Amino acid sequence: MSTALPNSAARLGLRQLLLAVAGIYVTQSIITVLITQALPTLLRNEGASLEIAGLTALLWLPWGIRFLWAPYIERWRLPQGVAERRSRKIVLLGQWLMALILFVIGVVCWFEQLSLVSHIGWILGALLLAALVAATADIACDGFVVDQLSEGRRGWGNSIQVGGAYLGAMLGSGGFLLLVRWWGWEVALIATGLVILLLTTPMVMTKEPARQSHVETNHQPSLWYALRRPEVRLGLLMLLVSSVGIRLSLGMFGPFLLDKGMSLDQVGWLFGSLYIGAGLGGAVAGGFFVRFVPGWRAVWIAVGVKACVLALLAIAAPTASLSVVTWLVVVMFAVMGVLWVALYSTLMSLASPLQAGVDFTMFQSGDALLAGVAGVLAGWLSQHFGYATCFGLAAVLTLIGTVMVRQQDQKANSHVAVDVVQG
Repeated sequence: MSTALPNSAARLGLRQLLLAVAGIYVTQSIITVLITQALPTLLRNEGASLEIAGLTALLWLPWGIRFLWAPYIERWRLPQGVAERRSRKIVLLGQWLMALILFVIGVVCWFEQLSLVSHIGWILGALLLAALVAATADIACDGFVVDQLSEGRRGWGNSIQVGGAYLGAMLGSGGFLLLVRWWGWEVALIATGLVILLLTTPMVMTKEPARQSHVETNHQPSLWYALRRPEVRLGLLMLLVSSVGIRLSLGMFGPFLLDKGMSLDQVGWLFGSLYIGAGLGGAVAGGFFVRFVPGWRAVWIAVGVKACVLALLAIAAPTASLSVVTWLVVVMFAVMGVLWVALYSTLMSLASPLQAGVDFTMFQSGDALLAGVAGVLAGWLSQHFGYATCFGLAAVLTLIGTVMVRQQDQKANSHVAVDVVQG
């Protein structure tokens, strides 16, 4: 049931596209990382338990269930019977609303002198609203990117996408923590809103091409169409087994380093420079990697390396020095950069051009639901059994994922060989 775009499909110029993609994913990543990394680290720094810090992973919920309303957003983005695409309008509206919500939280807490721990319910509710807006806008973001990235562009396009996400992670985790340390978390929220507004500029300057095909304009996006496609079902399975290990460990990196003796300042600098620099380097390396090792082969190799690093981290967690575990986390961020480029490039090839926003949202929602469940489990495991148990379980699950993705690669290669022989 795969469907290909016609050769005449109109797309943006590569330079303009890459700038828009970078701006989109920097801002999306700022919100997600602020919630999933900076917030649990801040709560731990103020004395909250690891279980409370882990519960912030529930803010992944909007990303996890957004597939339920993705068809309606996609029908707005790609109106039936009309050649116009409306990705740009939806994305800009979402970006501006996210910035407004952060402004309001920051200003209210500043004037009312509301502390993070004592008013965590109200603050989490407001951040949940920001997450809901971000998750909804991201449906249009994903559709826009898949529409505009042809097969030959996906390697570099996904490098920019993942690299933008890492830059957003730098601003949303390390940069945010440093601003909190210097000026307070209220000012940090306001400053983050200003950064989001600034980063919308490339999309404001973009003019989205219209659709060219009669088939495209007559299709009505739906979940049923997505679920009937074997490509979507395969993508969901491969995504979950590829990312389960990192989702079980990522939210605990900040609290782990704090409990190892690192100060909040140091965690902020590391997440804002060394770790994110490693991720950006991994994203660039991933762009080269997928050009020479395409498809599922690139994915299983990256997942296998990730399993090794997680195993080393589990072994080192109880007794290794702070410097050793710090560098292991650096390596992990680099491997993650390579993995996301390889994985997203392959998943984009599985999304239907008739409803790319729905299909790719299915993949992202599966990952987000996994992140929410795994994040809560990680906090519970780390609190009751220690970080080594949490990282060790992540390593075992990642090793199982490596085997499964490798089997899919072998299956895909055998099908290609059969097609060549029959041809």
